[in-house]
Amino acid sequence: MPEQYYFNLTDGEQVIHDEDGVQASDLRSAMLSAVEALEELGSEIASSGSWHLPWQGWRLEIVDGSGRSLQSIPLARLVESGVPH
Repeated sequence: MPEQYYFNLTDGEQVIHDEDGVQASDLRSAMLSAVEALEELGSEIASSGSWHLPWQGWRLEIVDGSGRSLQSIPLARLVESGVPH
């Protein structure tokens, strides 16, 4: 049965909450969706030229419906993927 997962962005102090989330059959599927979301975010950042924003130290956290953090992916991955900064 699919579960609801949310992809919040955080720097440890500030949190940008994902209000919609995604349904996935398990954490692995949610991770794949999170990687796709990061790729989309990287494309948006690259096309807007807004990488100058302070994304250093931010991460995408996968949380379940109860708000429990399950996995964390550093946004530094966007830099490693070749997004200009």
